[in-house]
Amino acid sequence: MQYLLAHDLGTSGDKAVLYTLDGTVVAQATMNYPTHYPFERAAEQDPKDWWAAFCAATKQLLSSAAIAPGDILALSFSAQMNSCLPVDGNGQALRPAMIWADQRAKEEAKALEDALGLDRLYQLTGQRISASYGIAKMMWLKKHEMEVYKQTARFIQPKDYLILQLTGQLLSDYSDASHLGCLDIHTLSWSEDILRAAGIDKEKLPQLLPSIAPAGKITARAASACGLLAGTLVVTGGGDGPCATAGAGISRPGQTYCSLGTSAWIASLTEKPFLDKDQRTFNLLFLDGRQTMALGASQAAGLSLSWAVDTLYADYADKSSVYQGLDKLIEEVPAGSEGLLFLPYLMGERSPWWNADAKGSFLGLSVRHKREAMLKAVLEGVGLNLALILSALNEHRPVQELTAIGGGARNMAWLQIVSDIWQRPIKVPALLQYATSGGAALCAGIGAGVFRGLDAAAAFNPVQTFLQPDSEKAPVYQQALKRFTDAYHRLYD
Repeated sequence: MQYLLAHDLGTSGDKAVLYTLDGTVVAQATMNYPTHYPFERAAEQDPKDWWAAFCAATKQLLSSAAIAPGDILALSFSAQMNSCLPVDGNGQALRPAMIWADQRAKEEAKALEDALGLDRLYQLTGQRISASYGIAKMMWLKKHEMEVYKQTARFIQPKDYLILQLTGQLLSDYSDASHLGCLDIHTLSWSEDILRAAGIDKEKLPQLLPSIAPAGKITARAASACGLLAGTLVVTGGGDGPCATAGAGISRPGQTYCSLGTSAWIASLTEKPFLDKDQRTFNLLFLDGRQTMALGASQAAGLSLSWAVDTLYADYADKSSVYQGLDKLIEEVPAGSEGLLFLPYLMGERSPWWNADAKGSFLGLSVRHKREAMLKAVLEGVGLNLALILSALNEHRPVQELTAIGGGARNMAWLQIVSDIWQRPIKVPALLQYATSGGAALCAGIGAGVFRGLDAAAAFNPVQTFLQPDSEKAPVYQQALKRFTDAYHRLYD
């Protein structure tokens, strides 16, 4: 029997998942690695830790599932995006990687914005430049570590480093490249204008492939280190967001989904970039290197819920009972939480406001409100902010229904609330916790010729639950959304 191997290289560790060719999960193994914070706003990881975790997770997976290395048909990756790892001509890392959470390049991002203008950058890349973007980190490295910059052959991403270790090939994919802030999303090439303004040599950026394209085969040296068979096919893979899109069963223009996790986003597939006139949303290239994901992201979704549970239910020794009994706790609270609003801006906000200084707020609180009403207001507040993102995407192409993934999608009470707010049906696939890994497995299968294309995504993670909105609650939530929007403007305009 043959299998597909997916590695999801996240912020805290590498999750390896073994799939049959029909999408059944056979086994998984996770190996963690540390993040280092050498100074304020800096966040780094040692790429050697990624490789060690990859090798350990692979060996554990093969052992626990009793699978022979020769049974692995192909492997691929999903991975954290927007890192900056310089490697030399021999493929050796020249310093630790600055990961997505690294915010040291604030001055460089501002300098690039001043040089080209926010509108020009958005028109070229479909992105709003910030300190987290790879291009700003490259600029920082050139300014502060010139000797490292001079030795750099390529700037690459986490999954690219693993491909390099496995195959000796130095390359990246379009999905990762589209989130760096220097790819022309229309021509699918590195932007000469942006690189010139940034002072970054084009030769230091890698060759790009679609995520579903073969990258190479495992060398004998790599095979002895990781336990796989020399000659095993390695498929390029993509960033975690685009992989999650495919893993949610999304593969065609017009399909839309919501990832409801610690943070949250809503994304629609489009034939070409959606450049919002108010820049509320941004764009990533999909795994095929042709379609675009138009999306908006909210900073604190599940984070707002966990904060509310920890704060409002501090007297509960077992907080898991709150999550498990969430539907019972809020069932007596009417839609709109008795006029109570929560603005879920505990960590600032990205879409639709892009305001890092925004703060979380309860509005309309009175002595009659109990903690159950406050808890429901938090759930509604997350849904209301996501409704603003949905509204922006809906202006480009009407959204009829959404698929939901992520940890929050396991909570049917929360999903029903957001369905009622959005007045859209919500589909819930069977493998919620494996959407990102599933996207990587799809890449492996397509690259190996098992699947003809990304249309296989729907069968790979079939719909298990279908929720319908309660139309009687529409007027309540329409009024709540108006108050929610007005409250933000009164506080921050």
